[in-house]
Amino acid sequence: MAEYRQYPDPAPRGRHAQHASSQPGASEQAPRQGAHQQQQPRPQQRTQAQRAAQPQHSAQPANAQPRRAPHQQAASAGAPVQQHTTSPQPQRRAAQPQRQTPPQGHSRQQPPQGYRPAQAGAAPAVYGVAGNGGRGGKGKNQGGKKKGGPWRIVFWIALVVFVVALAALGVIAFSYWQGQNAYDSVAQEVFEPPEDIEGAALADITVDWEKLKAINPDTVGWVYIPGTAVNYPIVHTTDDEKYLTTDFNGQQTWGATYGSIFLSAANAADFSDANNIVYGHHLNNGSMFAAITGFDNADQFNAHRTAYVLTPQGNFKLRTFSLVHVAADDPLAQTAFASDEERAAYIQDKVDRSVVAASNVPSPADIAHMFAFATCDNLPSDGRYVLFSYIEESTVANVAAVGGSDAALDPEAAAAVGDASKEIAA
Repeated sequence: MAEYRQYPDPAPRGRHAQHASSQPGASEQAPRQGAHQQQQPRPQQRTQAQRAAQPQHSAQPANAQPRRAPHQQAASAGAPVQQHTTSPQPQRRAAQPQRQTPPQGHSRQQPPQGYRPAQAGAAPAVYGVAGNGGRGGKGKNQGGKKKGGPWRIVFWIALVVFVVALAALGVIAFSYWQGQNAYDSVAQEVFEPPEDIEGAALADITVDWEKLKAINPDTVGWVYIPGTAVNYPIVHTTDDEKYLTTDFNGQQTWGATYGSIFLSAANAADFSDANNIVYGHHLNNGSMFAAITGFDNADQFNAHRTAYVLTPQGNFKLRTFSLVHVAADDPLAQTAFASDEERAAYIQDKVDRSVVAASNVPSPADIAHMFAFATCDNLPSDGRYVLFSYIEESTVANVAAVGGSDAALDPEAAAAVGDASKEIAA
C-alpha cells in the first residue's frame, strides 16, 4: 500500500502565533509548509471555531475553562486591560495536544489534489532531474524546448531529395550503359576494323551485312572514325523521326536517348546523292556523334580527318574539310544541286564558315560527292555541329572520288569490286 508523506502543521494564526514562535523547531517547520497547506485550514482550526460557537460539542475536558483573550479576562474581573505578549508555559504545553488531536468522528485528512504518494524505496525528486520533467526541468513535453524544430523538417526534405536524385542518376547511368552495350555487342558480331586500317586496302574492310539486315532490315551502311567512339550501323527510312528514339534493335530507349545513326530520308539509300546527310545524337558519355563536337579544337580536327562509310555496294574513304556550328534551322540540309556552280558555291560557303581551318582542301569544283555528319551541340542555344567530308577513295560503282583515282571511273573495275564485295559478305 502506498505511503503518504507526512507534512508539518500549518503555522498558527492569531494569538497562537505568539505561542508557536517560542517553541523549539518552529523556525525549521515553517519553510517546509507548502503553499496549498497555508491556503487550506487544518481540521484542528475548524474544530476550534466550532468549539467557540458550540461549547457543548467541544473536545476539551469537562473541567477545562474556556480561554479568553487577556483584555477580556481583565474586563470581566474589573481590572485594567494589560497587553500580554506571551502565554504561560503550561498553557502552551496543554494546547499542543489539542492542535494535533482531531475531534472524535472527524474523517481522515485527504491528500491535496494532484498529490502523488511517494513509493517505497523511491528516491526524492531533484529540481531539473525529475522523471517527468517538472517545472524546473527540461523533460519531454514539460517546459523544455522541442529539439529540431523547422530544421528537422528541412533535413528530412533534403534527405528525400538526395535519395530521389541519387536514384535518378543511377537510372540514367544504367540507361547509358545499356544503350552503348547494345551497340558494342552488334559491332563485335559484324565488324572488326583492321589494326592498321590506313595501310589496309579499302576493299578488304568488310562487314557482315546478312547479320546486320537480320537484326534490322533498314540497315544501309556502317560509319567508322578511327580513334573515336564513332563505330555504328547506319539505317534509313522515309521517316526521320523514327530513329531519333528507336535504337538499332528496334527498342524505344528510356533514360539516355540513344536512337540510331540514320541517313536522311531525303537521301537515296545507296549514298549516290551529291550530299549525303547522316544524323546522330550527342550523348554526354561521349557515345554516338559526341566526338564530332570536340573537333572544334584544331588539333583534334587534324588528328581525325579520315573517316569510313561502308555499304553493301562498296566502301568510301572520306577526308574532312569543314566543321560548321549553325542554328538548328540553318538551311544547309541540301542533298542535290541544280548545277555544278551551285554545288561549288555551297561547298565554298562551308569552307568559309568552318570553325577550324583545314589544310590541303581540294577546289570546290572538284568535289562531286560529300558526306555531312550532323549532331546537336547540347548547349542552351540548341545549335548543330556539322562535319563535312569529301570522298578520297571509293569502291562503289559510278561514285567518283576527288581526282578520279578510284575504281568507279572504270566501269569494268567497278563491277569487279562490286562482285568481290558480295563474295566477302557471303
